Amino acid sequence: MKTFRQLCRVTAMRTLREPAAVIFSIAFAPVFVLVMGLIFGNDPTPEFGGKGFLETNFTAFPGIVIAISAVVMVPIDMATQRSAGVLRRFQVTPLKPGLYLAADVLSRAVLTFLSIATMYGIAIVAFGVRPASAVALLSTLVATLLGLAAFLALGYLVAYRLRTPGAAQGLGNILLYPLIFTSGAAVPLSVLPSGVLSVARFSPLTQLTYLTRGLWAGDGWGAHWGSAVVLLGFGIVCGPAAPPAPSPSTRSVHFRIKIGPVLLLPQPVTPR
Repeated sequence: MKTFRQLCRVTAMRTLREPAAVIFSIAFAPVFVLVMGLIFGNDPTPEFGGKGFLETNFTAFPGIVIAISAVVMVPIDMATQRSAGVLRRFQVTPLKPGLYLAADVLSRAVLTFLSIATMYGIAIVAFGVRPASAVALLSTLVATLLGLAAFLALGYLVAYRLRTPGAAQGLGNILLYPLIFTSGAAVPLSVLPSGVLSVARFSPLTQLTYLTRGLWAGDGWGAHWGSAVVLLGFGIVCGPAAPPAPSPSTRSVHFRIKIGPVLLLPQPVTPR
């Protein structure tokens, strides 16, 4: 357990040292809602049925952030680690690759969730966006965490099927834009062609948008249990399909692993 905690700290620190990860996985959510709020505000307008822009559209923002972080940034980061030989070096250590993967997933999930929670806080405090109740806010946060877990499963699935950062970025973008534009997060579902709409209803990002929007409005989980089931099933299917790094080598070589504020890769111990 101590090793796992240290690995979580190490993977979190590594993420915080990557400018792209800091921008898109951590800073993007608060900055995004701040920019949207400053540009469009939240004053009631007839265009939004007497509601403000943020009040009408805010609940779609977490899904956009989650999709970018999980579907694009995770594959790029893991492919970069593979290209640099980070994952390969664990094959000759007693440390199980699955443990490193679990630590990476947990630290990434915590950092992204804290970023999205900060986005909720900014919308509430700075722009007066209000959930139906405290229970509605808590339920929306739980739904956000569920969606984050489901999309991280997809992100790691993509990451472990591709070998290079370029391929990971390309496939991530191919998946990202259709997900966003058919979810109701970027454009209203009502303007989509009927054929596209019939497919879009099965998109996990569409279901996440439905779920957060409904819970924020105070509908309760019973009114949106189908969306929750879709997200849960999506994560269950993608998770096992994303295998950990290759199994450790069976060679009988003794190694020393130093885990501290900076990840020090396995170093051979000179035999005496």
